[in-house]
Parts: sequence; structure tokens; C-alpha cells
Amino acid sequence: MKSKHLIAIAVVALTGWLATSLTNGVQAKYDQDVADYQAVLAGDTLPLQARIERARPRLEEIELAKAIQRFQNTQTETVAAVQEAIRPESNFVDKLLSTAYQYLGVRYRRGQSSPNGFDCSGFTSYVFKQQNIQLTRSSRSQYTEGEPVSCVTKLRKGDLVFFGGSRDSRSVGHVGIVTEVNPESRSFKFIHASTSSGIKVDDSKQAYYSNRYIGARRIVQ
Repeated sequence: MKSKHLIAIAVVALTGWLATSLTNGVQAKYDQDVADYQAVLAGDTLPLQARIERARPRLEEIELAKAIQRFQNTQTETVAAVQEAIRPESNFVDKLLSTAYQYLGVRYRRGQSSPNGFDCSGFTSYVFKQQNIQLTRSSRSQYTEGEPVSCVTKLRKGDLVFFGGSRDSRSVGHVGIVTEVNPESRSFKFIHASTSSGIKVDDSKQAYYSNRYIGARRIVQ
């Protein structure tokens, strides 16, 4: 028998074995496949056609099973995406931060809470108000709202973060909104109304803020 015929027979035999091994409860078929394969190697080509006919429906069955599995995986991913999209807090935070980012660069104005100018608590109260959440007007009173967040690693986007008015002060004097959290470095980024640059995003790792950080509150649970 020519070598190319032997290779073709071996490929058919291997295909049948792989197909069978992927199908549940086919030990008997596997044993028959092995017997056919050994017969082919011994020079007996009679089982070949029968083997091909047996392998074809099994391959079709496996392809159908794979197609079903791909469909199920797609459905699972779709459901997960929909669930994430409709999750109230996720939807709220996305809209909240989108609103906040619109005012990047707006100048600082003490006592103001409008797109013409903001102070720190004026900015947070204005942004939350656009999502129909009413906050009190001062950073000190906002520190009593919502639920406390015990440590930086538990922060989430949209949480309010508070800072002292001076390095040694434990009295709240400034507030911002968390935009990003890095649990590994125990740090976060936040958008706020800075007296020097207006609405901007800063990092809690900056010495000025790390020395003044007091705590955080979660408005949306």
C-alpha cells in the first residue's frame, strides 16, 4: 500500500478517535475505533468505509455541540452585559462622572454652584443634583451623608472623598468625587474644584492631598 494511502487512513482513524473522545458515553465506540485502526494498519481496508460512515455523524454531532456551546457563551456574555448596563449604581456613576467631566476647566468661585463657577461642595452638590440626588451645600455637612467607606481599597467611582483644610486639621475643608481607584497602591483619582485651577482631576498620591485625606462617603449603595 502506498504511503499516502496509509497517511490518509491514519488521518481518518485519528479523526474518528478525536471525535469519539469528545462525545460523552462512547467507550464502546472508542474500542471499536481502536480495533478498526489496528485492522487498517495491518492492511485490512475493509473496515475503512464503515469507519468513515460511522465517523461522519459523530463529527456532525460534535460540530453541532460546539455551535450550541458558542451560542450559549454568546448568550451568557450578552446577558452579563445587559445586567451590567442596567445595574442602577453603574448607570448612575457613569452619568455622574460624565456630567462632572463636562466642567473640567471651569474656574473656582467661592460660594458658587453653577457652570459659571464652583467651589468644592458647590461642584459636588451640583453634579449630584443633575442625577436627582440632593446633597447639602457644605463639605462638612456632606461628610455626614450616605454611608462611610472604611478604607481606600474599598472606594468605588462616584464616592465622595474629603480632605482637611490644613495638614494637621481633622476638620473637613474640601470634597471631591472619585473617578478611579487603584487598590494595589491604595490610591485614587478624584475630580474637584481646586482653588488654583478650577475643576480638575488630581491623584490622592500627591503629597498635598495624601497628608490631608480624612475619609469618604458612599451616596449610592
